[in-house]
Amino acid sequence: MENSSGRLVQRSTSANSTKLVGRAFEQNMKVIWSWLMDDEVSTIGIYGMGGVGKTTMLQHICNELLERQDISHGVYWVNVPQGFKIEELQDLIAKCLHLDLSSKDDDLSRAVKLAKELAKKQKWILILDDLWKSFEPQEVGIPIPLKGSKLIMTTRTEMVCRQMNGQNNIRVDTLSDEESWTLFMEKLGHDRSFSPEVERIAVDIARECAGLPLGIVTLAESLKGVDALHEWRITLKRLKESNFWDMEDQMFQILRLSYDCLDDSAQQCFIYCALFDERHKIEREVLIESFIEEGIIKEMSRQAAFDKGHSILDRLENVCLLERIDGGSAVKMHDLLRDMAIQILDQYSLVMVNFTLYHPPFFLLFNH
Repeated sequence: MENSSGRLVQRSTSANSTKLVGRAFEQNMKVIWSWLMDDEVSTIGIYGMGGVGKTTMLQHICNELLERQDISHGVYWVNVPQGFKIEELQDLIAKCLHLDLSSKDDDLSRAVKLAKELAKKQKWILILDDLWKSFEPQEVGIPIPLKGSKLIMTTRTEMVCRQMNGQNNIRVDTLSDEESWTLFMEKLGHDRSFSPEVERIAVDIARECAGLPLGIVTLAESLKGVDALHEWRITLKRLKESNFWDMEDQMFQILRLSYDCLDDSAQQCFIYCALFDERHKIEREVLIESFIEEGIIKEMSRQAAFDKGHSILDRLENVCLLERIDGGSAVKMHDLLRDMAIQILDQYSLVMVNFTLYHPPFFLLFNH
């Protein structure tokens, strides 16, 4: 199975790979699998608010597909950037297929090439993750409907699913209080024992996460190893005192608590990661080199600086603020975490100049 970089996608083993819980998840999986087995179904839409577990659900499905070659001969995953253009989406799909699309061709000619290439392949599945707006599949070069092949999309709104003419759409809802507690304890460690008072506070903290898996996982990871009663009280107090305008505000506040638990250098490294292009993974070695150049890491020797850089990235991965990919050689950031980091940048009036994908950003750091 290939991703948007054209490489084989292996079974997920990242630090924040999550085992989803609850009857709703099991039911949704059964429905989606029934659609995957039905040759008459060509388009599947999975929708729900950010952080609710849409992408994680698809990752579980992809892991199953790796072992079910009878269902599909090729699975192609594309992370769709916000505000994409037709040519850009064509390039991302073509990269999965190892297809060369000449930049001199117009969109229609490129669409014909893409459609012919996909038509040659039998029983393919194309996954478009985090789709923010609709488009006509034929304009891009996706030959839908095509018997035995599927287009699967995740999006935050049902409207996008409808506009894509998808009749087989499913909503991913938040977890119940009981499911939230199960996931919270899974991430804390099932062997974790609490005093009765701490457990009561922990139950309330899990409930305050509003059933959002990303928030539950991130907050639970930040509380691993925390035994002091006052720390648990402070966390719950901050959650309860937050004023939320909507669910996204609530999610940001939950994620912000994990960020606030970091020391200054780890916070600065996290913010720095948000400045890289959202469509690309970030190589650890390149990232640490940038930390050193920007003065975020100031160790005496180069080896000590790299050791500290790896230690900071390990910490960010462990609390689920970054995801480890490519066997640990690179990291990526969830789109909601990136949005939160950009908000923090605005709040602290950081100055950024001359940033491109190949020339990392230069900015003034926090003035605490």
